[in-house]
Amino acid sequence: AVGAAQVAVSGASRTLLRLTVTHLAGNVTIAPAGALAAVGESEGGDQDLEIEVPRGLGLPAPGASPAPEPARTARRAAGIGLLLAAIAVMAALLRAQLGSVSVDVEPRDARLSTPGTPSFVLGERLWLLPGTRTVRAERAGYYPAQAPLLVRRGAPGALALRLERLPGKLRIDTAGIVAAVSVDGVAAGVAPGVIDVPAGERTISLRAPRYVDFAAQVRIEGGGVRQDFSAHLQPAWGTLTVSAVPLGAHVSIDGIGRGAAPVTVAAESGVRRVRIEAAGWKPWESSVVLEGGARLALGPVRLGEPDAHLALRSSPAGADVTVAGIHRGRTPLTVELPAGIAYPIVLSLPGHAAWSQSVFATAGKDLVAEAQLTPMWARVTITGEPAEAELLVDGAARGHTPQSLTLSASEHRVEVRKAGYDSFAAVVTPVAELPRTLAYHLTPSDRARALLESAPLIKSHLGQALKLVPPGTFQMGSERREQGRRPNEGWRSVTLTRPFYIAVQPVTNAEFRKFQADHNSGYVEHQSLDLDDQPVTHVSWDDAAAFCNWLSQQDGLPEAYEHRDSGFVLKRPVTRGYRLPTEAEWEYAARWAAPGQVQRFAWGDALPVPEQAGNLAGSEAGKSLPATLPGYRDDYPVLAPVGKFRPNPLGLHDMSGNASQWVNDYYESYVDAASVTDPLGPAEGTLHAIRGANWKTASVTELRLAWRDVGPAPANTLSFRIARYADDPG
Repeated sequence: AVGAAQVAVSGASRTLLRLTVTHLAGNVTIAPAGALAAVGESEGGDQDLEIEVPRGLGLPAPGASPAPEPARTARRAAGIGLLLAAIAVMAALLRAQLGSVSVDVEPRDARLSTPGTPSFVLGERLWLLPGTRTVRAERAGYYPAQAPLLVRRGAPGALALRLERLPGKLRIDTAGIVAAVSVDGVAAGVAPGVIDVPAGERTISLRAPRYVDFAAQVRIEGGGVRQDFSAHLQPAWGTLTVSAVPLGAHVSIDGIGRGAAPVTVAAESGVRRVRIEAAGWKPWESSVVLEGGARLALGPVRLGEPDAHLALRSSPAGADVTVAGIHRGRTPLTVELPAGIAYPIVLSLPGHAAWSQSVFATAGKDLVAEAQLTPMWARVTITGEPAEAELLVDGAARGHTPQSLTLSASEHRVEVRKAGYDSFAAVVTPVAELPRTLAYHLTPSDRARALLESAPLIKSHLGQALKLVPPGTFQMGSERREQGRRPNEGWRSVTLTRPFYIAVQPVTNAEFRKFQADHNSGYVEHQSLDLDDQPVTHVSWDDAAAFCNWLSQQDGLPEAYEHRDSGFVLKRPVTRGYRLPTEAEWEYAARWAAPGQVQRFAWGDALPVPEQAGNLAGSEAGKSLPATLPGYRDDYPVLAPVGKFRPNPLGLHDMSGNASQWVNDYYESYVDAASVTDPLGPAEGTLHAIRGANWKTASVTELRLAWRDVGPAPANTLSFRIARYADDPG
């Protein structure tokens, strides 16, 4: 009650407040028509009230006589004042009893409500009763959103609501073809039909059996808006017609029977394998390319006469069979031969004379050829020091040395043993009617053991590790039948009587720069070869010899080389100073597998190249090299840091791969020769020998440890390692 009147709130909206004023005197209710008050509140709490005064307050109507003055004027002013006071009081009471919340809603025109409790919005704030309330926002085209809210009297709160747009309705027309639908890679339904798709740029994909996969970018409006989309699916099958002579021949496609020729079938597009066969005729088989939606006619295909079948047997078995110069396998073997032709057949077996015969292939006939292979023999003499050593050939005892044996002209393993000595082993393949001598030199076990135990590893002034290699005898070079053999790999017995040290790794850029500070190994295809831990390259043989002399000076050893007009040459007798390994020392250390045993490759005796065998021409260097090793990868397109790959059985790294290496000897293209002891190579020459594969090596020939090369100049594939004798010359 305000004075003689009662004021009540009869209605409210976001911007208007509706009041009803009742005069207590006489119980007359003032009509609320147009009685609206617009209320706004600023952050400072000031109130601006705009009042439309009801007609019932006694204001004179247009044309009416004014009330007597001054009494009428005073009464009118009092009524207006009372009304304003009532409104102010009501606003204050409402503000004191309600809580307010600042609501941030997106989109901004969403409609707000508070289910279960009254509320109204004034300006940017929502007013409602204190307590835990739920605020809900709704808008057409969006999912409604709501959130709980704790409202406190006198403590303004805040709330943010984000409405998610409804998906669009995409109607997909595929001309009746049933297809699985995915949206951005996620299964979304089946076409033809209507699917829900989130708003935005979407990838619509369709997949149907026997049709090419379909994909398209579609902008979806969302908000429940319906859109139409048509997809024209291309057939992933074609029509293949096959005809053949004779009629009725059976046709199969990709191994599945399709009926008798002529026949027309629908087949999946792509490369299809077609086979046509008939009893008494030679089957025909070929691949055809069938395009989607296309028609392809094949034939008429005329079947030929059936092949002849040739069964080949030999004694002994296991002979290699070639037919018209093509290897077909080993006996016993059955081969098919197209009819009407005479074929040269050759059987070969190591240690036996070749067998040959011409066979005419008669259509549909089963033929048999049996070969009795004639053994071939060769004379092999085994001699060496000490004598009276136990001799074994292919694991069987053959008496004592020296001995001359008649062996088949095939590969044999020869072993020589004697108590107190390290064993000797070699693989020989003698040639018929060509006498062969195999020399050995056994090293006393106690001497070799003493050397290994006393100084198995030493280090140079620069910290380079060198491994001790005991004396021994081995077969240097390669035999004439070895795959990949080159004429300059003369096969001979070599005995090394002096133990020597050889570096575990090649000399690095960092080590060489201690001697020559301005050296730079350069770049290849923007890849550096000059990193500290890479092997030094772009060095000449004289550069390597000069480094060895400098290092000998640092370690207080006599120099191994002397300088002449033509450059450096090895002093003779050879000192204990640092030098390049001799060619024999390098090959012995590289091929060492066990005392008295050598190997063909750095990893053993057989191909293929195993994983991480060394830094060779792997697939990673395919863009910069003309050829690579099939199926091999080592992850280094150029030089690798030294020691990154597993060592050989002697503990040496990079003896095959990374960088080839200078050796001490002048190059000589020697053929099979007599046995030699402690060879140093020719006394004079112009070019020096190079050994070992490198990061560009892609051939089996150069992977063999017997491979030799020669070079006059530095290269980005060429480095060196150091060596020296373990004792003074005797």
